[in-house]
Amino acid sequence: MDEMTDDERFAAIRARDARFDGTFFTCVRSTGIFCRPSCPARTPARANVDFAPSAAAAVEAGFRACKRCGPSAPPGSPDEDPAGDLARRALRLIDGGALDDGSVPQLAARLAVSERTLHRALSARTGAGALAHARMRRARRAHDLVLETDLPLSRVAFAAGFGSERQLHDTFTTVFGHAPSTVREHRGRDRARADGPTGPAADGAAHLRARLAVRLPFDGDGLARWFAARAVPGVDEVVTDEVGESAAPVWRSAVRLPHGPAVLEVALPSLPGTGSSPAGADPSPAGAGPSVTGTGPDLASAGTARLPATMHLADVRDYGAAVGLARRLLDLDADPLGIDEALPRSLPALTPLVAARPGVRLPGLPSLADALMWAIVGQQITAAQARDQIARATDLAGEALPSSLHVGGVHRLGPTPAEAAARAADWYRGPGARRRALVGALTETPDADALDPAQLHDAVLALPGVGPWTAGYALLRGTRGSDLAPPRDVALLAAARDLGLADDLDDLPTSLAPAAPWRSYASLHLWHHAASLPPVRRTRRTRTS
Repeated sequence: MDEMTDDERFAAIRARDARFDGTFFTCVRSTGIFCRPSCPARTPARANVDFAPSAAAAVEAGFRACKRCGPSAPPGSPDEDPAGDLARRALRLIDGGALDDGSVPQLAARLAVSERTLHRALSARTGAGALAHARMRRARRAHDLVLETDLPLSRVAFAAGFGSERQLHDTFTTVFGHAPSTVREHRGRDRARADGPTGPAADGAAHLRARLAVRLPFDGDGLARWFAARAVPGVDEVVTDEVGESAAPVWRSAVRLPHGPAVLEVALPSLPGTGSSPAGADPSPAGAGPSVTGTGPDLASAGTARLPATMHLADVRDYGAAVGLARRLLDLDADPLGIDEALPRSLPALTPLVAARPGVRLPGLPSLADALMWAIVGQQITAAQARDQIARATDLAGEALPSSLHVGGVHRLGPTPAEAAARAADWYRGPGARRRALVGALTETPDADALDPAQLHDAVLALPGVGPWTAGYALLRGTRGSDLAPPRDVALLAAARDLGLADDLDDLPTSLAPAAPWRSYASLHLWHHAASLPPVRRTRRTRTS
């Protein structure tokens, strides 16, 4: 696609076209404010408008965020997933707090590039360097904590990654135009606050609310069903939280973060696209308080919503890492409109599936090593059988959570890859060659941060005992690879055969090729469809763990 001209960008902001949100930002020189293209405010004069490729670049140029459209964190923006893999990997690490405790040279070393190469990649793709992005992310975290919690500002500064309350005040005021104390005073004194804890508990744990921005439509039901079928007892669960007239699945998962364990808790309602309001939704503008239902999403703007979430943390410094991991595991930065428009056009047989389940997301795992464990254990068995194997590993090598982090039925962590490998002979039930492949993959997992996608695919495929299906499945779930269709997958074939796409496993890659670059999403649609087929039309042994 050709680069947009400034005149084309201005036409987009005159139309307030939300499809351009995240592709550029409007900087208004006369007011010093930057906005999304869909901002409802009056369109400025063309002579007063400049454009920036990212929110961080706009702040670096001296502009502050608009209060009406909340442009500092639109879903799917270049800040979250810029073109260029090095910039994308760098921003993912920055979002996880890599520059809170580390330096830019350390970040570059982790990415296996020079500091100069890293700066050039980020500047070329997003218009700002690593420190500017880190500053913007700290400001976003602080803004969330100021609005959503009662933490003292000194603890907000600590949790957001600032070195001092003074740094918090200066950066917050620069980005948002007001001091954090002023924003907290005006956040709304009558806001409902009875839907859960918002600050540190007496035992030192922190239970912090967040609202996770997501583009609509959003297939929360698909994610909930997937995670529920693979939930390891005590580690993960999906429950239905009924409040008032609404009911939404709530997903919980115990994870390891840089400073300690945590439990992620996110509501997963299925949300339609623009033009309709889901039950339980609160059509609040961005920046308003949480929905009164507690589990209902905020409709932040046309085409976006905010999912209610609570981050249960052993260490408040992990707030940003928890939010970033939740976004990745739930694929919240996907562009569902673009994907849903492309798939039926490239594969017309998928049209009824996309219509029935719009906004499909890729269900992630915390690391590539976790994904390799599920992929290898799940070869040629059902998802339930793979889950039982992982549960056995957790019984032997898992770790109990502190009582302050027991949430619902979640009370323990799964084993680390090293622990699972060390005890594989005790918990894995399967061929010896596959057990050896499992141990090798868990102890020699390639570094997903240091390799580009092609290199990473080759490195995973080079692991002893790892074939194309295992590599494709692990990369799909462990790295959010968007263009992967695990070959010779019998569940994919069952769905494809039912739709008339393919008759045998050899035909499957050719049949799914037109779905590029969204073959992962096509695979999810087919896996969901396969799960809905009557047993007589399914292949008995499926590879969908």
